[in-house]
Amino acid sequence: MKIQTIHLQSEEDGMSHHAFTPVRTNLPIIVTAAASLQHILQDLVEVISIMEGPSRLPPPPFKLHKSASSPLRYSGAIRKVAKKNQVRDNLLEGGNKEEDNQVEEESLRTEEETAEDSVFMKPPTDSLDVTDTGAHRISLRLPSQDSFSEDSLVSEERLAEEAKKKNEEEEAAAKERQAQRQMMAIDELVQSEKSYLRMLQICTVNIRNSLLNLQPPPPDLDSMFLYIEEVMGVSSRLLSMLDQKQLTPDNPDFLENLCVSFLGLSSDIEAAYKEYLWNYNHISLVENSYKQKEALWNDIIQIIKSSAPEVNATSLSFFLVMPVQRIARYPLLLQTIQKHTDPSHPAYALLEQAAHTSVALNCGINEYKRFREVADKYKKTENLTIIDKINRLNTHSIAKKTARFSQHIKHETGMAPKVGTDQHQLQSHIRY
Repeated sequence: MKIQTIHLQSEEDGMSHHAFTPVRTNLPIIVTAAASLQHILQDLVEVISIMEGPSRLPPPPFKLHKSASSPLRYSGAIRKVAKKNQVRDNLLEGGNKEEDNQVEEESLRTEEETAEDSVFMKPPTDSLDVTDTGAHRISLRLPSQDSFSEDSLVSEERLAEEAKKKNEEEEAAAKERQAQRQMMAIDELVQSEKSYLRMLQICTVNIRNSLLNLQPPPPDLDSMFLYIEEVMGVSSRLLSMLDQKQLTPDNPDFLENLCVSFLGLSSDIEAAYKEYLWNYNHISLVENSYKQKEALWNDIIQIIKSSAPEVNATSLSFFLVMPVQRIARYPLLLQTIQKHTDPSHPAYALLEQAAHTSVALNCGINEYKRFREVADKYKKTENLTIIDKINRLNTHSIAKKTARFSQHIKHETGMAPKVGTDQHQLQSHIRY
């Protein structure tokens, strides 16, 4: 604001003097008031926008002229606005010193510029965090960011705990299912052994006694039941050893008792079953001979159905083939139990040994059966009559015997060296 000084000179007394009368112009005052009002409104808008809280996004980081450790607060800005209004009122009322007014006005303008350049409203400490980077830069961070990070950490830990708990539950459920399957496999072995022994008892006691009461009884009936008593004996001993300790299949010690019992009877099982399996071919021949006699076969079927109505059997081989099937089923049953048994089980080593033993039993029985069949073949050839030998002649046998005879002539005449092995000794070994 400019204060004009008008110099007045009196013409009457000829004296000149200065009259300091301040003249106020209306236009500059209005402009100055409008500018001041505009600054006040801007300051109020900024204050209101910051006081609205963290619902708005924080302003981007900006540079300060002053150190971040001494920011101006709301009260400083308000005091400056009040001081500016006070100076304006004093100017409107008038002053007597032009230089003082100009100094105050310039001081006010300087403070306003400084406030505009360097003052920004510092929000409450509970809403925003101010971070000093050491280079007169600050960054504002909402508390929701920290809470979001903490919530993320908590949720990740909770998810990890839930996943761990879920894995533990799945492992426990898997172990429980494995234990149930193991118990079912053990129970199947025991129950099938009892059913197997009961069927053999029906065949050897009820059916056999009824067939012996026929008039006349079927020929070669005793040869069909040869060695079956030994098979029933080892099966009965196995079940009695399992029942001796009065343990149930769900008891962990039952598996150990089962393996020990089977391994203890392994040699007796092999001795009984290998003779029965070798004789099974003869059982089939005798039953086929019964089928050739219609009346006899009808009587046999009637006895079988009346002795065992629950099984719907129609032949003797339905019962007599069971030992052949049973010895081949032991490895499968024991391997199924081993499959569903944890390796840390105390009886796992015994179970593995029992499974290997059952496989070895079948191999030994099959080898013995093959050896006996070869021996019987040569034995039957020696017992043939001349008529049976003539009937057995064909082009292949004639060619074979001719080749053998020519080879013998060559050996005797020295045309070909003799073979070191004596054929007669070989045949004797085979017959043995």
